[in-house]
Amino acid sequence: MSNISSKFTVKIAEIVVAVLLAMCSIALMIKSAENRIDWTAETNMGAGFLPFYLSAGMLVCTLITIGKFILKKSPQSKDDNPFIQVGAERYIYLTVISLCFLVLATAYIGIYISLIFFLAFYLKFFSNKSNIFIGLFAYETPILTFLFFEWLLKIPLPQGYSEPLFYPVYDFMYSESSLVEKIIYIIIILFLPPALGLLSKRFIK
Repeated sequence: MSNISSKFTVKIAEIVVAVLLAMCSIALMIKSAENRIDWTAETNMGAGFLPFYLSAGMLVCTLITIGKFILKKSPQSKDDNPFIQVGAERYIYLTVISLCFLVLATAYIGIYISLIFFLAFYLKFFSNKSNIFIGLFAYETPILTFLFFEWLLKIPLPQGYSEPLFYPVYDFMYSESSLVEKIIYIIIILFLPPALGLLSKRFIK
């Protein structure tokens, strides 16, 4: 494996990743175009608007990278050093495996719950952050992701078998409650559990 790693240079990695990302960008643009990609005052943002133009931006960036590689204008396009340093293989394997588990778990228990376990595991293994920070980050990130996609953009993400758990949240989101009540609800959801966790750590030994 070390012999293969030494042959996979920074130069090769740059062009391979750029081409793969360009292909993925094109595929995402084609798939997104199957939905409405415009944004009008009457109908609001189309379901394909955000993924289409984000993919288009990614495609432009990858084409610039490919152009710099062909013209030898970037430092990476002339770098023949190994892309994977000695001893780093296990971290790569662990990252790939954990991402595969995230994708598989998303199909069954949904993206939000899967994201909690993924972030907690990944930060615990790859960082030296405290358990408090890891717990807060793993808790807050799925909530903010939910609010951004489900509430702000009205774009549902996969929830799998955990979908019934979100029914009360949807009932409140689309109820006739005032905006102030909804903001208070969000603040409580975001900050009450972390505050209780911090208090318990401080006063309960």
